[in-house]
Amino acid sequence: MINYHNQPAFPPQVAQDNLGRLMAPIPGMTKLEFYAVILLPTYISLAQKKDGLTIRGRLVSPYDAAIEAAKILIEKLNNQEDEKPTLQIAE
Repeated sequence: MINYHNQPAFPPQVAQDNLGRLMAPIPGMTKLEFYAVILLPTYISLAQKKDGLTIRGRLVSPYDAAIEAAKILIEKLNNQEDEKPTLQIAE
């Protein structure tokens, strides 16, 4: 099984610098890191409004909750990409 969590969030694109040389910037964040950072403010807010956050009955920090949610999101997104479209449109 492919580990999508460690793939780059922003794959490098080949570009030219101002002298016309080709360059490929190195991506900085993985998909897991990017999604967790995006989800973190929501989980910080939820933790403040509620008596804490739990994962499978265990009390966790907002950081752990954001990472777990990011993992679930990545898995769901990649499962959708692997599915073949079943909708057929008749003309």
